Parts: sequence; structure tokens; C-alpha cells
Amino acid sequence: MWAGSLDAGRRGLQIWEMLRFKLLPGLIGPLLAALLLVGLPASPANGSIVQGLELHELVAHADRIVLGRVLFSESFQHANGQIGTWHRIEVERELRGRAPDEQEVIVETLGGQMGDIAMRVEGAPSFRVGERVLVFVRDGGPDTAFRPVGMGQGVMRVRREQGVETVTQNREGMMLMRRNAQGRLERSLGALPQSERLDALLSRLRDIIEQNAGGIDE
Repeated sequence: MWAGSLDAGRRGLQIWEMLRFKLLPGLIGPLLAALLLVGLPASPANGSIVQGLELHELVAHADRIVLGRVLFSESFQHANGQIGTWHRIEVERELRGRAPDEQEVIVETLGGQMGDIAMRVEGAPSFRVGERVLVFVRDGGPDTAFRPVGMGQGVMRVRREQGVETVTQNREGMMLMRRNAQGRLERSLGALPQSERLDALLSRLRDIIEQNAGGIDE
């Protein structure tokens, strides 16, 4: 049993080494990843330092903006050993990106579980099957999965609170930072500092998209 655990640990360390890269131009520091090996004690992980994006910046970087429900998630392993997860999201409403015959969008995230090895990347978003989400995604296509903008910033969770649908931006595993007018780094509030009514946020998004792209797909 111990030999198997040691082998799993070596494989985990190899994958960890391969995760030292930058995800986006908005990433201020190198990605800080933590691997959790199933059956072994997990130590607290450091969060990733990420450039905080305001709402109009999320929109500008997104190829598609979709309100939908998570149908299914499945992890896989890349040829280089990294683990990723595909998430099928049923399209309820498409705010940006025209795909009238497409009822689902596939979103890929870093991390997941394959057999006895699980990989977690701090700042990468997670999804729960059945939850409603508003996602800002990029770099996908007919045969390619999309990726969230700004790591987890491009995922907002929809909940019903006292009969009202609200939206909360994902901030798990991230420290959001921006440079101020003097060029110094300071904490960022991000695109959605606090929960907001879904209808109010969708209205704001419509205004931003109309101003920048001359229209919106209903």
C-alpha cells in the first residue's frame, strides 16, 4: 500500500512541475498549484495571484457569455500528464456568441481526478452538476472546449435567495490584484464585489455589450 502511495506521490510531483506556466496576460505571478493525492493528508494550498478584471474587461475578453445549467463533468489527462475536466453546460441564454443550433457549451478547466490522483489548481474554477452559472469563456470553437476568462473570475454562480435570483462571482483560490495610477499593486474588488440580482447584472451586461459591439444576441 505504501509503495502505491509513493508512486502516486512521484507522479503528482511530476505533474506539479509541469504546471509552472502563465495562463493569461492578466496573471501577475506564476500559477501556484497544489496536488491532492487521494488517501494522503492534504496541506493548505496557496492561492494564485491574479489580475482582477472589471466587468467590462471580462466582457471584452470573452468570446461567449452564457447563462446555463451544468449537466455533466468528466476529467481527462492530457498527453503531457496534466489533468483537466470538461463541463457540459446547457445553454439557457446566450448573451454573446451566436450559435442558434447549439444547445450546450463545453468548458474546460484545469484540475480534476483520474483514478487515485487528483490535481487541484488554485484559482481554477470548479462546477457542480445541476448548478446554474453565468460563464465568460474564450478560445473555443466547434471542436475545441472553451476556457473561463481570468481563471475563476469568469464563473458566476446563480442562486435563489428569498425568492430572488442572485449572482456571486467565484473567488476561490485567488488573490485579485491590480496596479493603481502610481503603478503599485493593490487589492482588487473584481467584477462583482458582492452578490447582485441576476436581472440587474444581465441588464448591465447588455449595456456593456451594446456599447462595445453594437448589439447583443437575444
